[in-house]
Amino acid sequence: MPTRVSIQLVLLVIAGIGVWWPWSSPAANGPWLYGSPTARWTITEYADLECPYCRSYTPQLKRWVSQQPDVNLKWHHFPLQIHGVAAVHEARLVHCAGTLGGTASFWNAVDQVLARTGSNGQGIPSDFAILGLDSANSKAKLKLCANSSETALHIEQEFFDAQQKGIQATPTLEITDNRTGRSVRLEGPADSTTLLSAVDSLTR
Repeated sequence: MPTRVSIQLVLLVIAGIGVWWPWSSPAANGPWLYGSPTARWTITEYADLECPYCRSYTPQLKRWVSQQPDVNLKWHHFPLQIHGVAAVHEARLVHCAGTLGGTASFWNAVDQVLARTGSNGQGIPSDFAILGLDSANSKAKLKLCANSSETALHIEQEFFDAQQKGIQATPTLEITDNRTGRSVRLEGPADSTTLLSAVDSLTR
């Protein structure tokens, strides 16, 4: 029969999980991978939703990844200071779309923001709404999440992590072999030949 102390300890552990879990689980903070989660190679795209090059290149990159059964894509927010508050605001919205709706919602939000932004800091229209999260209830939750200190800190941490790695421009790609941990970095939009060569270099 469990003692009173052991019961209290179990309750404390459960309570702790209840506080910690929402912001620390993969479902809450990603990464939301585009493609097979068990793929051997991961392409991390360091990108800014206000970057005009990211706007034109990301759909191409997604199409390429969708044709590679052993490659997935990970988005890493790197909102450049030259694009001001618009880039940060959009990063928060997209992150929260993933938090609320998971992988499909995250990439859906990326697509919609890139399609509707004016780029270069102009931002998205005032009437912008993410399809699938456009009900009154979903909009309220999205706004609450985007304005939260947790989301602000998460985007700031992604930006800081990219800086620590020496990332300076968008888009920058980092291709990682998940078997060996080896990686190679490509700056700027990379075409199919360049991507395949980079993947091949990691197998040697």
